[in-house]
Amino acid sequence: MTRWPRLRTRPQAPLDAARSGRGMLADGLALSASAAISAVAGMVGWILAAWLLPAADVGHTSAFVSGILLVAGIAELGLGPAVLRWLPRSGAQRPVLLKRTYLLVLAGGLVGAVVFVLVPAGGEVAGHVTGGWWLFLVAATAWTVFQFQDAVLTGVGRARWVPVENGLFALARLVVLVVLAPLVGGLGLVLSWLVPTVLTVLVVTALVFRRLRPQEEPGVLPDRREVVRLLGPTYPGTVCVVVLYNLVPLIMLHRFGADANAVFFVVWTAINALDLAATMFVNPLVVRLSAEPEHARELVRGTAARLAAVFVPLLLLGGLLAGVALMIFGPEYTSGTGLLRTLLAAQAPRLVVLVAIAVHLGQGRGSGVAVLHALTAALAVVFALVLPTTAAFGIGLLAGQCGLAAVVLLDLRRRLREARA
Repeated sequence: MTRWPRLRTRPQAPLDAARSGRGMLADGLALSASAAISAVAGMVGWILAAWLLPAADVGHTSAFVSGILLVAGIAELGLGPAVLRWLPRSGAQRPVLLKRTYLLVLAGGLVGAVVFVLVPAGGEVAGHVTGGWWLFLVAATAWTVFQFQDAVLTGVGRARWVPVENGLFALARLVVLVVLAPLVGGLGLVLSWLVPTVLTVLVVTALVFRRLRPQEEPGVLPDRREVVRLLGPTYPGTVCVVVLYNLVPLIMLHRFGADANAVFFVVWTAINALDLAATMFVNPLVVRLSAEPEHARELVRGTAARLAAVFVPLLLLGGLLAGVALMIFGPEYTSGTGLLRTLLAAQAPRLVVLVAIAVHLGQGRGSGVAVLHALTAALAVVFALVLPTTAAFGIGLLAGQCGLAAVVLLDLRRRLREARA
């Protein structure tokens, strides 16, 4: 078995808390802004599609796009979170690490896309679009790499490039949609995803490999044992997140019908956008913990304080404006105001869980990441299956998140005390 040189422990140095805090806050805000840009652009894109295309075209194409997102979420193999830990320690070995992970993600995307179109239901989804099979293969593979690159840019210290990348992508997608949808129908909606994705992947890949120089110190690559120890648990955890985001609305559709699910889907999409933004906000903590494990206590406390300062006011504002926000979609959607407020409240204890996930990942404990992802997904899926109404689902999820946060907080405090000792 090939073994790579292990990273030497660096002597402890005093942490410049103010400088570190400013840098991590800027990176966290940049990544959260990127998630917000993607969410807003996605909403605008679907509104434009509804104006420009027949409902049937939008329905078929939305299923096509959902298939792409599902394949990419599974086919990334959990390498996005992993490189947040590995890249800061790679030093001069960074090009080797990037080549290996890029190839694995590319292969995973291609294999996942092939499997999807070979499954009868997946082939039917792809077949509704002209040239659907080969377009799906290219689009799903490219999107797998595209979402992986956000983690790469964060891991190499270029988190502030991510909102620029996603902002230009969003603008290009809307332009292609407006130009092509009236000409080629649903195919134009597919191409509005495909063309900007491929171009962005090519440009960012060139920047990563040609413009970013590796660090001078020798660095270290993860050996097989570390790869298995981290990816073995975290990859199933990543799949749990994909299930959490995508399976719950399908359960609600089956149980309560299309009308109730339309309201639930809008609320759930907004909550998932906030959850993704908070997750990206704490990603710089993973990078810093990997590079400076001796300063874990200071880094975690600083990140938790900044996370609360940014997101708790947003959650409170969202609760106050919940009815107004839902009115944008139509008067019938205001029936989800109570559910939206309850799920926004559930996001407050969820912030504690997200910090704990970042700590486990930054310290290489893949099992901790997997357990927290799995418990969160299990709570949502079980409550969606058994509770009698969507309102009861919201209350159950709030109670479950509070309980999980309490347990996580106790464990986190214990670990940080041990790290200080």
